[in-house]
Amino acid sequence: MKEYVEVYVRACLVCQLDKVERKKEAGLLQPLPIPEGPRQSVSMDFITGFPKVNSMASILIVVDRFSKYGIFIVAPYACPTETAAELFFKYVTTYFGVPRDIISDGDTKFIGQFWTAMFNMLGTELKFSTANYPQTDGQTERVNALVEDYLRHYVTANQRNLVILLDLAQFSYNLHKSSSAGMGPFELVYGQQPMMPHEVPVQKLGDKCPAAYRFARSKQELLYEAKDSLAKAQRRMKKYADKGRRHVEYSVGDQVLLKLTPNLEEDQFQDCASWTDSKI
Repeated sequence: MKEYVEVYVRACLVCQLDKVERKKEAGLLQPLPIPEGPRQSVSMDFITGFPKVNSMASILIVVDRFSKYGIFIVAPYACPTETAAELFFKYVTTYFGVPRDIISDGDTKFIGQFWTAMFNMLGTELKFSTANYPQTDGQTERVNALVEDYLRHYVTANQRNLVILLDLAQFSYNLHKSSSAGMGPFELVYGQQPMMPHEVPVQKLGDKCPAAYRFARSKQELLYEAKDSLAKAQRRMKKYADKGRRHVEYSVGDQVLLKLTPNLEEDQFQDCASWTDSKI
């Protein structure tokens, strides 16, 4: 009788759907193959939830998977597919060329007919992570999470200046050296570090043109703030990878439950079925 009850409880669909599982999340991160060089493979995602500034309320993040070079693009809220394509060509293709492959989540913009047909004609392979689980690619997940944490911290004090500050945030991010590569994304892509602004003197030069002095001084302070914010974000990100996860092996034909988490940034009270039955 005891064994029968245990088997029945383990197989109870209602219990699996409604009760909280007190275990680490199943599945470890699965890194994708490393590209042969920069500009060949990029990942992309949208960060939303920012206050609107001139109808702009989201950021398209494009990251080169080899160098981790990041491009931060201000985009409209609920950015249309055609607009996303225009932004990609304007800020990515014109500088890096057409990538061999693009990794993204299952956003409707990235799986729609317009987007897939366009990159198919360009010879770019589109690869998608599992819906609601962008951590399929461990490297991309860490970079995306770092960028989100960094931007969220960086714009806290100046929410309405997001559009103005984003270029400086991108510049600072790409300067930061990686502990694994020993150099920053900018140097990996272009072969050298960029020239940095000199220390703005506190006296003399500011007397001739106060407006120029204030401009240079403000840019320097913003750059320092951005670098400090990035360093803090990276220290926090060191705590996360496979922490809180457990390794589970599945076989073809196994039935599993997939948890579909609503996008909390867009609708915190969206009604939906939290779990759905699926087969591998």
